[in-house]
Amino acid sequence: MATGRRGYRTVKVQLPTTELMLYGSARLVEAVQDLVNKMRLYEGVKLAQIMETVYLQGKKDGAREAFENVDKSLTQAKKTIPHNRPGRPKGT
Repeated sequence: MATGRRGYRTVKVQLPTTELMLYGSARLVEAVQDLVNKMRLYEGVKLAQIMETVYLQGKKDGAREAFENVDKSLTQAKKTIPHNRPGRPKGT
């Protein structure tokens, strides 16, 4: 069961190449600690590989979303701010 403390907690999970800091409710932290402590080696390695893959994909998705938002804002700024020279554009 969860301890008497309320709020979110942090738990460190050692992955094969990195250390992952999970931030969540007491139930989530307790569930992860139970999984990590009670697993056999094979199951632990599989879980670590899955968690690492999900973590890396989340980082990629977050970065992509951030760049899409920046591009959207830049396009909107270009439309609202007159940044071209006045007059007809030169022909080629």
